[in-house]
Amino acid sequence: MRCAHYEAGTCRSCTLLPVPFGTRVDRAQADLEELLAPFTRDAAARIWRAPITGPEAGFRNKAKMVVTGTADAPVFGIVDPAGNGVDLRDCPLYPPVIMKVLDLLPALIKRAQVSPYSIARRRGELKYVLITAGDVPAGAGDPAVMVRFVLRTEKPVERLREHLHLLVESLAPGSVVTANIQPEPKAIIEGPTEIHLAGPDTLSVTQGRIRLLLRPQSFLQTNTTVASGLYRQVSNWVDEIDPGEVWDLFCGVGGFALHCAQPAEPRPACTAPGADPGARTLEPGAIVLEPRRRRVTGVEISPAAIESAKQSAAEYGLDADFYAGDAAAWFRERTAAGRRPDVLIVNPPRRGVGREMAAWIQDSGIPDVVYSSCNPATLARDLEAMPAYRITAARLLDMFPHTRHAEVLVRLSR
Repeated sequence: MRCAHYEAGTCRSCTLLPVPFGTRVDRAQADLEELLAPFTRDAAARIWRAPITGPEAGFRNKAKMVVTGTADAPVFGIVDPAGNGVDLRDCPLYPPVIMKVLDLLPALIKRAQVSPYSIARRRGELKYVLITAGDVPAGAGDPAVMVRFVLRTEKPVERLREHLHLLVESLAPGSVVTANIQPEPKAIIEGPTEIHLAGPDTLSVTQGRIRLLLRPQSFLQTNTTVASGLYRQVSNWVDEIDPGEVWDLFCGVGGFALHCAQPAEPRPACTAPGADPGARTLEPGAIVLEPRRRRVTGVEISPAAIESAKQSAAEYGLDADFYAGDAAAWFRERTAAGRRPDVLIVNPPRRGVGREMAAWIQDSGIPDVVYSSCNPATLARDLEAMPAYRITAARLLDMFPHTRHAEVLVRLSR
């Protein structure tokens, strides 16, 4: 991938851009094999599957742009060491629809006179613009998008709303526009208050075989190609195990749980010779549900994400339950009561599951664990607290090409 910003020295976020693709992936693979070797039973060749990779350009479905400059001439990108804004609207990591939206925004910001926020002066309103690319609606040429304006206060909201047609008239149907209020003078990207400005409540983003429903503050894997491979691999591993019960902790909008769930298909009721005469008589045309073959439960702290997961499960007719709550507390309560799944899936934040939860997993007796890690160092630390488990299969996830950031998926068995 060629990048004019890297070559000019104005942006070096892609620290490994000069390194050839194959060399970079091979090095990341070797580093992971070395880090996780103490937690395996077999030779690396028997454990490690081929890395899950994707395109080198246009792969990133979400842009987080710092806004600098003035209301008449806003700059969308990053801030350099001298405090100056660097325009990254043409960053090659993003797909064309995100570049298109970024080109539409200056006219709206100028007309609404929303001044960019100055960290040094603690003045101004617009801190960030967050853009997510979703699915292409039927009959549309571009994907739908979610556009979020992160503001210091609510003061500019009505001005944005008044002139929003300058943006939404050029967006695909199903696009979402909101304002997020983040009043703190800190490097925090978003605040707790979200104000809906246009479009539906959710953005549709298909990853793997499931159409996920994204709300403004929900987590989404930002590399759809690699995320789709991730979901397929976890689904395949779970099908190989063929469990009766699966728990998905830190489930977000339900990506893993929905891919592992089975359909709850209604089947026509039937009568047969010799049927139990004491059985309840069903009306003609009645339907019955087969007993659950696999029970899947997802847990996530965000109620909005859980609502999205429930909607997706209903849309696909999947046998999955979702609960909003602290995943660690939910797990502790149920295992303390003697319950345990056949497969546990965990997808924790960068800090990992932590020593305490790792100890609970160690003592739970759960036969199989699938751990998706965005920080291999904390995965290794967690595995030290789970000596009963050993890695039986693993894959590198090249979620952020051109960087040193590596993610990894491991299958653990007792």
